[in-house]
Amino acid sequence: TSSSKKAVVPGQGFGSSPSPSSGSNKKKPKGKRERASIIRRSPVEKPAFLTKEEEAKAEEQRKNESAFLLAWLGLGGIILFQGIVLAASGFLPEEWDKFFVKYLYPSFTPTVILFLAGTVTYGVLKYLENEKLKDQK
Repeated sequence: TSSSKKAVVPGQGFGSSPSPSSGSNKKKPKGKRERASIIRRSPVEKPAFLTKEEEAKAEEQRKNESAFLLAWLGLGGIILFQGIVLAASGFLPEEWDKFFVKYLYPSFTPTVILFLAGTVTYGVLKYLENEKLKDQK
């Protein structure tokens, strides 16, 4: 019955190196590995199914979107400036403080609300546009 049992060689567990009696006695130099084969792929190309009219429309949309985002960046800068001025108005001379409280303070909240509403609207429109493109495919 001992012939049906397999001989268990110590040190053959997970992650252990093969023992000299296990057969292969090849030694690899440390730190050197075989290099994987390199697969070259052709570069991604622009889809050719767009017509000249569609390309012009897409370019116009890109320009409009860039102008909108630039305007929104400007509005964000105005809000930042207003916030800093309002926060610092207590440290400024009394005349300046009265001027800022009279003119700048009442316009700050509507400006922030306009910015948030525009940002949410832009996000929803881009989401719906993306969903429409997914449905077309």
